[in-house]
Amino acid sequence: MSVRILHTADNHIGITFRQYPPDVQQRLIDERFEALNRIIDIANQHQAHFVTIGGDLFDKVAVRSTDIRKAVEILARFEGEAVLVLAGNHDYCEGDESKLWKAFCQSINSAGIVPLLKPQTEEFTVDNIPIVFYACPCPTKYSDEPVIGWVKDIAKSPEKLHIGLAHGNVEGLGLDDNQRYFNMTEEALRAANVDTWLLGHIHVPYPEPGSTGKPLYFMPGIPTPDSVKVTRPAQAWWIELELGGNCRFEPVLTEGIRFVRLKRELQNSIDLQRLRTDCNNLDAPNTVLDLIVSGRLSSEDQDLLRNLLAEITPSFLHVGIDQEITTLLSPEEIASRFAAGTLPNQLLHALLADSSHPNDAHIALEIIESIKR
Repeated sequence: MSVRILHTADNHIGITFRQYPPDVQQRLIDERFEALNRIIDIANQHQAHFVTIGGDLFDKVAVRSTDIRKAVEILARFEGEAVLVLAGNHDYCEGDESKLWKAFCQSINSAGIVPLLKPQTEEFTVDNIPIVFYACPCPTKYSDEPVIGWVKDIAKSPEKLHIGLAHGNVEGLGLDDNQRYFNMTEEALRAANVDTWLLGHIHVPYPEPGSTGKPLYFMPGIPTPDSVKVTRPAQAWWIELELGGNCRFEPVLTEGIRFVRLKRELQNSIDLQRLRTDCNNLDAPNTVLDLIVSGRLSSEDQDLLRNLLAEITPSFLHVGIDQEITTLLSPEEIASRFAAGTLPNQLLHALLADSSHPNDAHIALEIIESIKR
């Protein structure tokens, strides 16, 4: 028999996405809740015993009460033993006066939602397997000390499963040069003598999908992306733990939207067609596209680029465009800019004819244009 856990973290409900237009902003805000719904749906479909949230369910300690209630309503749909919700460094709990967690606890009308707001153990028995969870929540947003040290001092029966829950950086996995994010070492995690750790904070999954064995810890990544910095598919971990040490795990994909950055250098119509193909291969209605294009194009190809951008933009959730396109010089382009017989006309024609230095004509044009300005 095994204990079945769906482990997630870092949903960050409460991000405002104010950099986007109102309709896109609202879609991205709604996606926070939709992702949480997908987590609960997957857990119910797989008959999980537990859903564990390793911190930062909320993006900050000041979250609208309606958002708190909505999150609780979603968690209450879980049909298993319990949802364990750890306070992370964004939604830290300073104590009994935390407005966020006070509102969260007041919204709970189900015994199946367990907020973990102080160092504590929570014990359960499922399928005759006793389980002890060791909760190590964040009491502040920043700290140069981890909060897991107390776990090693607790005697642990070999007849029980022992699972740690914590939030923070793991040395060697994430960047924490100033030791601000409850930095944990593998040595300290191992010294706690638990079967495994379920962590949050670093938005990159660990271990690598496809790994085997029993990892020292699991980092789930994030259930849905929040920027183009997220380049991996959003996921959670499905984990099955047996008394005695056996462990099976696999990632489950959870994203509903994607943030994609395409960076392309364009030189001709073939490059434009490749760009069109790349865009067509994306799930446009559910994609925030950050498009960066540069290069030299003829006037005709620049028109094609404008038409392409006008065509694809409405199909995406949002498109941000950063372009640095200069004009590809040709005899016709020179003639359209400078009268025959003028010094710029003669100079540019001469430089363009020098095939061994193809960039010189473009550099000269840039200089001429800067002088004109």
